[in-house]
Amino acid sequence: MLLRPLVLGCLVLCCAAVHAQDPLRPAVRQEYWASAAVQGRLPGFFKGILGDSYKRIRMRNELGYRSADVFFAGRQTYLDVNLRYKVSDLLSVAYEHRFATRANADGIRHRSIVQAQLTKDFDRWRTDYRFIYQHSYIEWGDQREVFRNRFQVGYNLKNWKFDPQVGVEFFTWVGNKGVSYFGTRWSFGTEYELSKAHSLSLDLIHDRERDIAWPTHRWIWSFTYALNLRDL
Repeated sequence: MLLRPLVLGCLVLCCAAVHAQDPLRPAVRQEYWASAAVQGRLPGFFKGILGDSYKRIRMRNELGYRSADVFFAGRQTYLDVNLRYKVSDLLSVAYEHRFATRANADGIRHRSIVQAQLTKDFDRWRTDYRFIYQHSYIEWGDQREVFRNRFQVGYNLKNWKFDPQVGVEFFTWVGNKGVSYFGTRWSFGTEYELSKAHSLSLDLIHDRERDIAWPTHRWIWSFTYALNLRDL
């Protein structure tokens, strides 16, 4: 007779102890991203091969560096090679390949992207939507096949060179475990034109992992210098 009250009492105490524990909180990390990009047309000898399509193609190369909490604690260095074809004033498509080295891995890692981009201006507003299919050349079972949906809105302030832009991007992994919506990336930033060919952009990015046991929330400062060879 005494066993039943004792068992019930132990269950009540265990439930109270679990309830008293603080819930698990995501880890918070700070990073710094810096990159330099050069954009222009393909070399001139492609003009005879491509014909009228030559003027619709742009090439963009970007060399970037990503750190951990401390800027000089390098996490990744990469080179992106991007080819974009302007289908119309509204739509463009692109292929990009990334060569990357990581601090905790040997050799060069590869990643390919196929992208469709829709851009439309409404008076002083600029809207941008990008659908991205991303394939990483890694072992099956990791995040190899990723679909990304990015939305961005910018506003052209009158008599002001620091035009604001905000964006959000959703990451979905399709793999051996099915479909997983595993992350959201928010951004707020601005772009400043030093001259017609030179520009600087600064963004504050908040990256939130989800659908994993111990997610990480990252605050990222991103800085990019861009050179457009066509405007030189």
